[in-house]
This record gives sequence, structure tokens and C-alpha cells, in this order.
Amino acid sequence: MRRIIALPSFARSAKKLSSTDKDQLVEALEQFNNFIFIGELPFGLGFKKIGQGKYELRVGLRLRIVVKAESDTYYLVFIGNHDEVKKYLRHYR
Repeated sequence: MRRIIALPSFARSAKKLSSTDKDQLVEALEQFNNFIFIGELPFGLGFKKIGQGKYELRVGLRLRIVVKAESDTYYLVFIGNHDEVKKYLRHYR
């Protein structure tokens, strides 16, 4: 059974978002949920592989979510802009 789990690091980074960004986050997570459970990859989600078992999905134009996949579980790891994601990935390889 597939699962999506938000890690504490994701919750901490999401708390810092503006209300507009949080609204976009909710919409992107709904689309990601549909993709995982139904298989519909919506245009604009930008789900792509960025490393060994790590993926990125787009939240609007500025924000990205780092997702770690292990078997049937998808961990929401971090959310931030492009530079913050690069910095996070360098630190937590």
C-alpha cells in the first residue's frame, strides 16, 4: 500500500511559508496524492528524479518539494526555493 509521510523537516520548512505559498502547497500536494494513488501526472507538477531515490516536485513558480521514495512510501522531506533545495541536498546527501 502506498503512503505519503511528511517528515518533521518538511513541517518546519512549511511553517515558514506565506499564506499564498501554503495555498499553492495544498494544491500541489493534492495533485501529488492523485499522481501517487491514481497515476495521473498533472501538467505543471514537474515531478522529476534528482538523485538516488530522491525526487522534486514543483509548487508554483518558486517553490520545490524534495521527496524521498522508499519502496511504496514517499517521504516529504523539505520545501523551499530552488537555492534552498540545492543547499539542503548538499548538506543531506
